[in-house]
Amino acid sequence: MLPAQAAVTVIDNSGHSVTLEQPAQRILALAPHITENLFAMGAGDRIVGTVAFSDYPPRARAIPRVGSFGQLNLEQVLALQPDLVVAWPGGNPPAQLARLRQFGIAVFESDPRSFAAIAANLRLYGQLTGLQVNADAAASALEQRVNRLRVRYQGAAPVRVFYQLWHEPLMTVNRTLLVDQMLHLCGGENPFADRPEAVPQLGVESVLAVRPEVIITTTEEAPHDWIARWQRWPELPAVRNNLFYQLNADWMHRATSRALSGAEQLCAHLDDARHKLGRSN
Repeated sequence: MLPAQAAVTVIDNSGHSVTLEQPAQRILALAPHITENLFAMGAGDRIVGTVAFSDYPPRARAIPRVGSFGQLNLEQVLALQPDLVVAWPGGNPPAQLARLRQFGIAVFESDPRSFAAIAANLRLYGQLTGLQVNADAAASALEQRVNRLRVRYQGAAPVRVFYQLWHEPLMTVNRTLLVDQMLHLCGGENPFADRPEAVPQLGVESVLAVRPEVIITTTEEAPHDWIARWQRWPELPAVRNNLFYQLNADWMHRATSRALSGAEQLCAHLDDARHKLGRSN
């Protein structure tokens, strides 16, 4: 383990080298998943600022906001005097991140898209904060839960799933996003996994063509009549067997340890679908 005040250099998720002369004490977390993961490995009390929707754990709601992840108030950022900014390259404006670097602030970019990447980010946060023991424990706990699901469902009968990320226009996910890994872990087949776009936009005809056996969405994204909209196509196996499920949006879309709760819920729903389809694991 590094001495308490030793300089540390890590490589972030975008390939940038990030060096701190001493463990970070004043951290700016620029996305909800970043805030949550910093709390999970014991650095929550070092977060001096975050962005809108950073609402978990409940203590995070009291942290000062510096805007939304898509638009930062740089004056507020600088006034907080962070010694580390943990940014989200998928959402934070690149020009604003470049400006922070020009001010001499260390910026670590975090964009985990798999359970392995979430665990790796936790360990990197441990290095940046000097809280390596805590970080290793949090990462190992996540990896153990993933492995339990992997062992349990490695022989599960496959189920063809349409994951409805959004309703108008219809959107889903390809294999580069965490949701696809959850589906694969639970024995679900994503018919749009090979699409080149991370978030493909689809016509209804594309979904009808793949004949999903299960349709899944989240509580946040679905309109109240989302099932009725699909019932216009009774030829779909999912409609014929009434196999519709809703999941917690934060558990499915935030790259945190709570995503394992999402995966566990998803696996339980697919088990229910297998039972109704007359398939055994």
